[in-house]
Order: sequence, then C-alpha cells, then structure tokens
Amino acid sequence: MTEQLLSLQLKVNDIIYNPFVNLKDQIKATKSTLVKHNTFSEELSRLDAALEELEQLEELPHGKLERIKGFNKIKTRVLKLLKEVLAKAN
Repeated sequence: MTEQLLSLQLKVNDIIYNPFVNLKDQIKATKSTLVKHNTFSEELSRLDAALEELEQLEELPHGKLERIKGFNKIKTRVLKLLKEVLAKAN
C-alpha cells in the first residue's frame, strides 16, 4: 500500500496538463487504494469533498482567478492527506 500511495503522491504532484481531470483521476485512484482498508473512512470523506469542490470549480470560466486558486488549494489538501495516510501506514 505504501508504494502505491507514494506513486499516487508523485502523480498528484506532477499534474500539469488538464489539471482538473488529472487530479480527479488521481483522487479516484487514491480512494480505490484506501477503500481496501477499513481504517481510512475520514480520509475517504475528505477525498469525496475534494472531488465535489473540483466539480464546482471546473464549471467556472478558465481565466477566473478563483478557479486557479481553488484548484491549487485542493491539490495541496490532497497531497497533505496522502502524507497523513502514509504516516499512518508506516
């Protein structure tokens, strides 16, 4: 599990092209990894919230600053969550 999460963490960190779709894909992959363990229900709900927020932000116009800032905040939260999960897993 640790190896998978480290790999996902790197993928999230490297998102550049079509960031909303890529980040959503990585969040879904992270969720599928965590679902296998019954101890991460809080983290799963936080990932669900991040997906919902991404959906809302994606609908905003491309040049809107709120869209960019919101995306970056969500990406940072997902990276922090991955670090927390990795710390628990070790």
